[in-house]
Order: sequence, then C-alpha cells, then structure tokens
Amino acid sequence: MLDEVRTPRLVIAGTASSVGKTTLAAGLIAALRAQGLTVQSFKVGPDYIDPAYLAHVTGRPCRNLDSWMLGEGALRQVLAQGCLGADFAIVEGVMGLFDGRGGGSEGSTAEVAHAIRAPVVLVIDVGKMSESAAAIALGFKNYSPGFKLAGVLLNNVSSDGHRRTVEDAIWNVAKLPVLGALPAMADLGIPERQLGLLPVTENKDWDRIIGLLVDAVTRHIDLDVLRRIGEKAELLPLVPKKVFQGKPAGPAQVRLAVAYDDAFNFYYPENFELLEENGAEIVPFSPLEDSHLPEDVSGVYLGGGFPEVFVEPLANNHSMAEALQRAHRNGMPIYAECGGLMYLGRSLRTEDGATHAMANVIPVDVQMDGQIHRFGYRQLLTLEESILSPKGQFYRGHEFHWSRIVNHDGGLKPAYQMLNAEGDLIGYEGFVAPNLLASYVHLHFGQNPLLTEKLVTHCREFLAVHSR
Repeated sequence: MLDEVRTPRLVIAGTASSVGKTTLAAGLIAALRAQGLTVQSFKVGPDYIDPAYLAHVTGRPCRNLDSWMLGEGALRQVLAQGCLGADFAIVEGVMGLFDGRGGGSEGSTAEVAHAIRAPVVLVIDVGKMSESAAAIALGFKNYSPGFKLAGVLLNNVSSDGHRRTVEDAIWNVAKLPVLGALPAMADLGIPERQLGLLPVTENKDWDRIIGLLVDAVTRHIDLDVLRRIGEKAELLPLVPKKVFQGKPAGPAQVRLAVAYDDAFNFYYPENFELLEENGAEIVPFSPLEDSHLPEDVSGVYLGGGFPEVFVEPLANNHSMAEALQRAHRNGMPIYAECGGLMYLGRSLRTEDGATHAMANVIPVDVQMDGQIHRFGYRQLLTLEESILSPKGQFYRGHEFHWSRIVNHDGGLKPAYQMLNAEGDLIGYEGFVAPNLLASYVHLHFGQNPLLTEKLVTHCREFLAVHSR
C-alpha cells in the first residue's frame, strides 16, 4: 500500500441537493475519459444510488468517502485504494457543501474535501436566477474561514446572455471564476424516487444522456482549467494504520455467495475487497433468476436494494427460497442488510396491500406503507456474539428504509442496541442467531477489521464441518 496519494482530484460540491451534482460529475468523468484519462469516482456520504451512476460512467467501482462512519484515517485509505491505477479522481459531494449530519458540518462535503486535501468547485443551479447567484457564491466563499473555493460551475443556463450576466456578477462580487456553464437541456434529468435517484439499473436512458453530456461538457466547460485545478491537490499522507493489507497469497479459503442483481446491489466495494483479503472468494448470484446458491459456498451475504420493486419474481422463485432455508438449517453463515433482511422474512406486504411470500428464513413479516421509517447515521452496540462481531463492540452504520417489521417471533434475539449519531437511544435493531445476522443497518467493514475477519472465520468453520 502506498504511503501517500498523488492522484489529481477535484470535489464537485453543490449549494444544495438537486442542483445537478451527479449529472455534472458524470459529464465531467465521461469527457475526461474521452480525453484518454482513467478516472476514479467517489461519493461523499453513505449513498449507494449516486455511486452506481458514476461507476457506470467510469467503468470502475465508485467508492464512498464517509468521514463519520470511517474517520479520517480510514477515509484516506479508501481514497488511496480507489485511486490506484487512476489518472484523475472526481468526488461528488452530498447535499449542500457545508451540510453534515444533524444540521452540523460533521460528515459534510467540506469536511471530506479538507480531509483529502482536494480543491472544491461549487455547482450553482441558475435556472431561476441571475445576479443573485453572485450573492450565493459570495456567501459560500466566506462562510467558513480558511475554506477556499477553486471556482464555480453553473447549471441550467438559459442563454449566452444569461451566462455572461451571471459570470460577470460572480466575478465582480465574489471574485470567483466561472469554470463552465451547462445550458438547460431537456430530458437530461435523472428521475427521482424515495428521496433519491432512480437506480441506474432501472434507468434505460442513462447511456443516451451520457452521450449528450459529453458533448455539452466539452463545449461549455473548460476541462483544461479543471484538470490544472485538480493537479494542485496536495500530496496526501496516509496514517500508519492500514485498512487494506493486500490480498493473501494462494487460493481463497472459502467461497462467499453474494446476492447481486437488480433487486440487491447496495454494497460498499471495500467490503468485498476486505473479505477477499481475509481469504474469501466473492461469488455473485441472483435471487431473482437463479434457482440455487452457487456450488461449494460456505456463506451468504445479502445486501440492500429494492426487493419491493421486484417482489413478484422474488416471491415466485421458490427454489431459491428453499435453497436459503436449507443453507440456514445446515448452519451456513448468512448476513443480511436492509433489503436482504426484508427478503429473508416470511412475507412482504407492499403499498398496494398485497402480501407476497419471501424466503422464510427469519420468522418476521415486513410491511411497506408509503412512509419512511428510519433514515440516518446510527451507533451500534452488539448485544450478542454474532457471525460478524463479538459481544460488546461498537460500530457506526447508516439506515434508510420505507418498510417496517410488523410481526416477529418473540424468541428472536436483537442484534444491536442502537443510538442515533447524536447518541440518543433509539432502541433495539436486527436479529441474531448462531449462524445468522440480519439488520436494517448498512455497515462499512473498513471501520473495524473484526467484521470481515469474523465472517470469514465462521465460513471456514462451516466448511471444515461440512467437508468431512
């Protein structure tokens, strides 16, 4: 592992959500790739949907830079891991530049930009304003003493005259250069659903949009200047403690089945890499289409996603449900997060009132009712020994779900005592059994090596018993 990051990098921040950060970041990435660069994308915060759009454009996994979950040291390690083999890095911010958890700046784009020593360019949607954009730029420039903006990108410019008016005002008032201005373009928006973008796997128009974006960005944004700004990013030293130790020599010790299809695709890339470093081979399978688990696997990992969108094919795939039930009865380690938990339950009731049979591994029933039930960062204390962790460990995670548990077997043991990011007690979360852990909370394994070490150990123990 390197001891410093040298890759040129740039943070694309916004004044707020929905100003066009994802669209602009994707367009910049595609345009830089057209110039022959290998580009690595990153996303500030815990989101999975925006990163999938950026990964589709780069052809490389997009990585989350989450300072609250990981801390600065591990955050820099994630940056370094992603930048290996890349010529340039684009970091898409989250919400507004200074917006962090709980209304503060912790975990904000500004905090992450400072941690990774990257220049920041601010996106302003000027579709319904002109000279007022200068006041916004000035406010963001002066809001935090010592924080510097490299320049401004305009989105939704209506005409050349509109651009000149806004550009002149921003320079005269805020003394910030306008580095580019993307014109208002019909049909370039990404549809939104449930406080986020429509997943890229369901957006069949994305490749066409990228083609239009490359042309628009090349014509209306000064890519050479942006590249020079990115090249001014400071050398970033890494802390001595290593998150990534390097892949083990020799063949994998165990095979881990990972649910990966349109219904289940919310994963942090580092979780897979850290599992591989501990001796696991990641073997993808589809609960939507496959009739059985992959051959010779010693564990199952079911991530989040949108099982409610694909509830009918999941409910109709009886053979996969039976395969998971057999695996559970045989003692195979099974770890599930959010959508994975929903799928492992007895049933899922959708918003239209229809009830669908699920995998019936965990004796719980899940209901969608059109309301968001929990959303935010979480602090967790493990209440029991599990396939991921000893008892009494603290972790940080994130949850965002529109479903809730409506019935469950009273004999199930809770996995965690859960607090919000501010330390207020929320209650108990998740379910734990000797070979199973299922929870609504998403965990980034980079925060503690115990998580991957213990899961792979349980898989090895299962293999040792069942290979005799």
